[in-house]
Amino acid sequence: MTTVRDFLALVLLLGATVLGALWLPASWVHENVVEREGFLAITTPLADDPEFQRLLSDSAVQEILGGDRVPGWIQEQLTPLAQEQAEKLTGTDVYGTLWEASMVELHHALFTPGASELDVDLAPAIDRILTPVEEHLPIEIPRPDDATVTLATIPDVPLLTALSAVTPWAHWAGPAALVLLVLALLLGGHRRTLLALAGLGGIVAGSSVWWLGTRIEAVVPDAVDQATFLGPIVQEFEAAFQAAMTPHGVILLGAGALVTAVGVVLMGLHRR
Repeated sequence: MTTVRDFLALVLLLGATVLGALWLPASWVHENVVEREGFLAITTPLADDPEFQRLLSDSAVQEILGGDRVPGWIQEQLTPLAQEQAEKLTGTDVYGTLWEASMVELHHALFTPGASELDVDLAPAIDRILTPVEEHLPIEIPRPDDATVTLATIPDVPLLTALSAVTPWAHWAGPAALVLLVLALLLGGHRRTLLALAGLGGIVAGSSVWWLGTRIEAVVPDAVDQATFLGPIVQEFEAAFQAAMTPHGVILLGAGALVTAVGVVLMGLHRR
């Protein structure tokens, strides 16, 4: 009978170890990737990145100068004026609104099955650029009928779609692991040994969290973190994940080592 109880206790400890390893990473992904507010909290500061600023402002200028709307004789004067105003665009509320709209669209695209295009309406930015420009030109510059441009093609990421269905339950993984641990200690006949094994489970869980934190770039497909436009954004998430998970993994590992030591000491005292 004791053997059966100990076997069941070991199964519970194994379940606790798995849940403990998944708890922190899955919770972080849910709060900072799946939830739009957390996603925007990480991507909003990226609006200050010069590369992203040039991408949006240059796209706006190309929309202004493209097509046959602007007469050739005025383009020579319009081009430097539009470029000058485009550089000033990044310090305005229009740019901030444009960037946030782009990130909202990106978040939606990441969780949409299949590859999708990241389309952004540049009409507000174009109007903001042309309004002061027209003060220096003898004519009113016509606006594009459709100022929507494709910034990038977002690849299909099936892993994110799967995670979005699971991570809402992630915050229960930690308490559930603790409940399984307590049940295992209450059920098993060799509690001191089980306590030492529980500590080893904590070490395994902590090591897994630490490894995932330090090697997250190896887990993310190259098609995602090396993609045009999307790549630098994903790398920012990888850095934030690493900064959060690495110390948590060390703490969990240390707690597991402490519990293991307590279990071993209790086993030694019992034998004496």
